[in-house]
Amino acid sequence: MSEGISVGGLASGLDTNGIIDGLVAIEKQQVTRLETKQKNFELTLSSWGTLSTNLTTLSRKAEGLHDPDTFDKFKITSSDEEIVTIEGKDGGTPGSFSLGVYQLARSEKIMSKTFATSHLALDISGEFTVNRTKAAVENDPTGTDVTIKIEAGDSMKEVRDKINSAEDIGISATIIKISDTEYTLSITSKDSGADGAAYTETVGTALRDLGIFNSAGEKGNVTHKVQSAQNTSSGSDITADTLFSDIDGASVGINDTISIRGMDRNGNQISTRNFVVADPASMKVSDLLSEIEKTFNGMVTASVENGRIMVTDKTTGATSLQIELSANNESGGSLGLGGLMAVNTAGKNGILQVGTDAFFSVDGLYLHSTTNEAEDSVEGVNIKMRKADITQTIQVSIDRDLDGIKSNVQDFLDSFNMVMKYIDEQTKVKVEQKKEDESNPNDPTKKNDITKGALASDSTVGRLKSELRNMLTQQFEYMVGSKYNSLASVGIMINQYSGEYEIDEEKFKKALTNSYEDVKNLFVQRGSSEDTSFIYGRSTKNTSSGRYLINVDAKTVSLLDKNDNVLKTFNAKLSGNVLTVKEDGEAKDLSITVPATGSTIFTFSKGLGMELSHYIKTVTDTYEGFVSLRKKAVQSNIDDMEDKISAKNDYVENYRQKLIKEFSNLEQTMSRMKSQSSNMLSQLGS
Repeated sequence: MSEGISVGGLASGLDTNGIIDGLVAIEKQQVTRLETKQKNFELTLSSWGTLSTNLTTLSRKAEGLHDPDTFDKFKITSSDEEIVTIEGKDGGTPGSFSLGVYQLARSEKIMSKTFATSHLALDISGEFTVNRTKAAVENDPTGTDVTIKIEAGDSMKEVRDKINSAEDIGISATIIKISDTEYTLSITSKDSGADGAAYTETVGTALRDLGIFNSAGEKGNVTHKVQSAQNTSSGSDITADTLFSDIDGASVGINDTISIRGMDRNGNQISTRNFVVADPASMKVSDLLSEIEKTFNGMVTASVENGRIMVTDKTTGATSLQIELSANNESGGSLGLGGLMAVNTAGKNGILQVGTDAFFSVDGLYLHSTTNEAEDSVEGVNIKMRKADITQTIQVSIDRDLDGIKSNVQDFLDSFNMVMKYIDEQTKVKVEQKKEDESNPNDPTKKNDITKGALASDSTVGRLKSELRNMLTQQFEYMVGSKYNSLASVGIMINQYSGEYEIDEEKFKKALTNSYEDVKNLFVQRGSSEDTSFIYGRSTKNTSSGRYLINVDAKTVSLLDKNDNVLKTFNAKLSGNVLTVKEDGEAKDLSITVPATGSTIFTFSKGLGMELSHYIKTVTDTYEGFVSLRKKAVQSNIDDMEDKISAKNDYVENYRQKLIKEFSNLEQTMSRMKSQSSNMLSQLGS
């Protein structure tokens, strides 16, 4: 701009610069008004941006409610956490049970024979396969075992590196230095359990040459067994089904006892247990076998072979297992079991540590696991075994963490309240009344001040607020038969003073206690039917909550009203045993695993968590969401204002230049006229 150009007013005597500035200032008022509009649009855009961010946060909180872990929270206590700890998970239920831990699972360790050096060639060649890790098998069940190729020029270090660099292999290798001239290769199974690693020599005898296999091509474990004296029934060997009354020459009487005592494989003394033959005519040898297995905490298998009671250690390798059966013959009979003697003893061929399973019990039921974690023994509970102690019985109690569940829901409500509060702030219209001047009641300067929030004039925000609130006040009609079919019914309501959602703690916890699943289903996405052969598969944001009639034979899915009357019917595609709706409508993208034939009423619920999250993602969608479209419209207004301001500034500058030119011409004309007048007066005077 050219404010520096001065015209002056020497000829005319006028303040031409002041006149020009005044006229330009009048025109610039239009620029100021445009700039004010632009700033208001910028404030509106900023408010939409903050609201969009708050909505995204709320969407994440809502998705958190959709996660079953939000509600599957437990307070778990163990009477001895040094022995066992417990974690709750999906599907868990409150209760209590007793646990015993008799042996921990551990990984197999095998040591090769010794070599004089670790860096020179071993002159051993061949190929062998090793099983993959359990994790690798679960990830890809179709994969094959890992092959290791040993070449004659490989040193011990190179053998180690080939093993450790193999992908998904079930073992790891370490070199142990015994002395300057003795090195051995220690191989550890990555997975615990009695089976250990599975090796197969496919080319050559590399494992035998390394000393990992014995000459027979085996790791060398031998199962430990003990057996009783032989008994017969009618001249033939007894079996597990033989009645005690039928054992030849035994004359077992009512309530005769058999004492079971000994030592488990880990050297722990087993407390004596007396097995009572309450009725020899109805009790079988199999009853005694079961008692033997219970006495040894499920760590042995008892059977009958060739007329002898055979007790087998479930874990191979070195063992301290000892068992003694004593028939006390209180009725004067002569049942003879004899001291159980070893059939064979543990073998060892390079095995540094035998892999073992974990043996434990739950409420007296004896179980075992290849790891020290048991996830499926008790539904909804993960048992983590820390230490074995056959003398201890651990008491475990599981209670729902109602405070934890409430905290998770409150976290969501806090985010929801923040969004609603922000909308209220940005749409508020504040009127400040000014005191009238009694002497001049019509004074325009005494009008009330009106302050509006940046989004006060935007009807889109009102729509958003209304739809969000409706989601929290709705009744979930598909919750048929439950009195907990709304948030209000479980104690989540609006505070009439603050306008914020809050939880009535007593009512909420009572609902969780009375009907946990119903409360959970208000928030969590699920699909279910009384016919368990219909299994929920998947859905998308296009799928609506509701009750549907699934007809496998007709390949249709029908939306039902609350009285189970058909409202709409959609065609579905059957692929294998999966029925999927592709038609537009409420059932779109609903996918269910179905039986070969039949029909059922299937209830699908997005749950508040997923429903609210889907809604927010829809309205904030970059291309179609009305929140995003509104932001784009406001940005367009800002850009339009920028263009108008630029054009108006150009106009004002041109206007200034025009005025300068016109007043400059005026001054020049006035100057000439004055000069001519002076000349004329001068001539007249002379």
